[in-house]
Amino acid sequence: MELRRFDRRSIKRLRQALIDGEPVHWAPEGPVPEGLRVDELAPLLTTVRTSDERLRAAVEARMAPAAAPDAPTDLVTVVVPTHRRVPLGLAALRAQDVRPRILVLVNGDDGPERIDGAERLVVPWQGHGRTRQAALAHVRTPYVFFTVDDAVPLGRGFLRLLVESLQDAPRWEAMVARQLPWPGADHVTAERLRRWTPSGERVVAAPQADDVATLYRTDVLRRHPLPDVPIAEDAWWSRGRHVGYQPRAVVVHSHRRTPRALYQRTRAMHAELTAMGHAPAVPSLLALARALPGVTRPVAKGGPVELLNQVAELVGQYRGARDGADG
Repeated sequence: MELRRFDRRSIKRLRQALIDGEPVHWAPEGPVPEGLRVDELAPLLTTVRTSDERLRAAVEARMAPAAAPDAPTDLVTVVVPTHRRVPLGLAALRAQDVRPRILVLVNGDDGPERIDGAERLVVPWQGHGRTRQAALAHVRTPYVFFTVDDAVPLGRGFLRLLVESLQDAPRWEAMVARQLPWPGADHVTAERLRRWTPSGERVVAAPQADDVATLYRTDVLRRHPLPDVPIAEDAWWSRGRHVGYQPRAVVVHSHRRTPRALYQRTRAMHAELTAMGHAPAVPSLLALARALPGVTRPVAKGGPVELLNQVAELVGQYRGARDGADG
């Protein structure tokens, strides 16, 4: 597709192009919109026609060379748990130049019955940790890539960048990819992802694995399995492990913020973090009451909906801390 502007219609077409693996050509009508970051736009593009030298250089720099014709094709198994949907990133995964084996995990009779270009594997849902670890019995490759069904890798060399990062530095046991929000995502999501997986050019240490998009050494996962926990299995596993971060390998992934979903996820995550020994963010009702004025002020750019989101997260942190302490 040819992307000329960032209006609502163009953003919708861009999203579908990324899912379909269609090349995206940037030919802006006028200058790059104010506030649009070059490091976040460049990974979405295949080619550019613009006078903006920074953007042109960024797009050219991210275009990894094609793999050699005799490149190994038995390096990576991709594991994607899903629930009643075909993974959004399937076309992008099939197009990788290392040609991975793709296992889509479905829960019994749930999930799509046919998934072109991938193997459908029935694995009863037993929480994020045990379900992913169960798939390892079907992995025969030296590397396994854990991802989610609403993440889309960018570029044919995405998996190869992660593999080469592990091959070049044996000390790393897993390698995390960068996450970009979907075009048009809210400002809170965008800012949090910028802090969680920032832009960069070289591999650095990561605070933990993130099963939105992490490549593991299979032998390490066999020796040190993912823990049997409902969520935050990647955070639990990362304790004492050596995890790297490759910012040039990029996936598009973000969720629309809604109060109910934020409360549920925040509560579950903070229960696990508290059980891990992290200090609770909101340890008591008094702390909750003291924190409320900070989110009841109008939230910039987000309005009333973001106000509810912030309150939901705060209450989720409090309830999660209680759950973790009681568990």
